[in-house]
Amino acid sequence: MNAAKPRCLDIHAHHVGKPVVDRINAEGARHGVKIVKGEDGATRIEVGGRLTGMPLIPPLSDEAARLKWMDEAGIDVQLLAGWMDLAGYHLPAAAGQWLARAQNEALAEMVAQRPDRYAAAAMVPLQDAALAADELRHAVQHLGHRAVQIGARVEGEGLDAPQFDAFWAAAQELNVPVIVHPADLAVPPRIRRLFLHILVGNPSETTFAAAALLLGGVFDRFPQLRVLLVHGGGCVPYQFGRIDRGRITAPPFARGAVTHPLGHYADNLYYDTVLHDDAAFRYLIERVGAARVALGSDYPFPLRDPDPVQFINKNNKLSDAERRDVCWGTGATLLGLP
Repeated sequence: MNAAKPRCLDIHAHHVGKPVVDRINAEGARHGVKIVKGEDGATRIEVGGRLTGMPLIPPLSDEAARLKWMDEAGIDVQLLAGWMDLAGYHLPAAAGQWLARAQNEALAEMVAQRPDRYAAAAMVPLQDAALAADELRHAVQHLGHRAVQIGARVEGEGLDAPQFDAFWAAAQELNVPVIVHPADLAVPPRIRRLFLHILVGNPSETTFAAAALLLGGVFDRFPQLRVLLVHGGGCVPYQFGRIDRGRITAPPFARGAVTHPLGHYADNLYYDTVLHDDAAFRYLIERVGAARVALGSDYPFPLRDPDPVQFINKNNKLSDAERRDVCWGTGATLLGLP
């Protein structure tokens, strides 16, 4: 291993700042969003009648604690994204845009104060693709955001549905990576028990989303799209052959619009390192290459990787070049950083 420490970029982290909470308290009620105190004393946010799955934990908004953790973990720059529980896809479109704009403006202000440590990913009201495209353009062209984070589905609709094409067109036009991240709202009790909605549900949702993008022909329609799948891509790297097999064996009524074997679209997909498993990480690098894998932490949620740089460094089968790619190069290329 090279003695020089590579720079490290964390491409998977979340932030909900005090300006967002203050704005919800001041304006949220007329948009169907409010702060709620539970009987357990925990603060949650109610979005269109649905409570966030987790409380509004203090580290989501504590910048001093965030910077301290980044310094201790060896993270030079962190991509700040909102909390997917605040996507609000079930809200009326105008309310969804208000909620996205509140988060986007707060993140832009945070980046402006510390451009050496932060970049930002936008939120968009994906229930209305044209409005989502407008919000993305505003976030990128006026607020300086370098990525966009979306849910793994929009209510019951898969991401390949034609009504989302206006959003995909804007993401391709603006050349910003799309981070696909599951949300934790309206989860049935059967799945929520034992934390299964996070442990199993999140990787499953990511897999559903990626398979829909691949089989639904989204990368045929928008071949320059770059999509990052969190949590190591869910099951995608390990079931890629099975998904591809379905491309030709699914019954006609269930067959997608994809025109090539799925390996043709491998370069459209990127993955983070939030796997918690050395062997799985090594397989991911072997399967897709270090230039498709970016360091992630999922800060500050409980299932985050507490030491993502060490997770990479202890995998000694990586070459120095691969380590540099994962720690910095892949993420920086995606975000357009030097």
